Amino acid sequence: MYDKSIAELFHSITGDSIMLQPPETAIRNTAQLNGDRIQFPLVSINRTGYSIRSEDRNFHALHSGGTVRINDNSNVTMARVLPIRIEYQVDVFAVDKKMNDEIVRELLFYLSLNPSHEVHIPYGIDIDHRYNLILNDDVVDNSDTVNHVNDGVLFRTTFSMYCPDAYLWAGKDIITPKLNISLNLKKINGDLETV
Repeated sequence: MYDKSIAELFHSITGDSIMLQPPETAIRNTAQLNGDRIQFPLVSINRTGYSIRSEDRNFHALHSGGTVRINDNSNVTMARVLPIRIEYQVDVFAVDKKMNDEIVRELLFYLSLNPSHEVHIPYGIDIDHRYNLILNDDVVDNSDTVNHVNDGVLFRTTFSMYCPDAYLWAGKDIITPKLNISLNLKKINGDLETV
């Protein structure tokens, strides 16, 4: 879910040049898809892993969850969550240094000024969740790690970011008990009493 949301975000910023794969795989698959013709610039986004945020774990949220909605059939949909932190690596490839620097600059500014984004949560929960993307400090020139492509030099810049407020989600429907109460009232000496 988060990966798809981030890919759509980057697509809206840069256009069609997004691959949600490790950088070496992205170049190889792009070449295969386009008959060995790779269109640059290319941006590769790779989820490098995630970790459980132990300090934010909550027994109630994990086992019972929070109410998302009350359904028409008297069921209550609960969202159970396990807090995680997701790590991403972003690689920007271009055939000249100036273009590479411009794309990286635009991405860094955009992500710094717009850290909050939204993802739709399925699993029967069907809500939108706001999450943040935070940039890590280092931006690395990895141009020397990729040699020549089509007799030209390829420039590569790498930066990383993380989502500190993501969750693993699970929906759970709970049947709410019904209680039917009927009272018979009788007027005695001008006051109503139950019978």
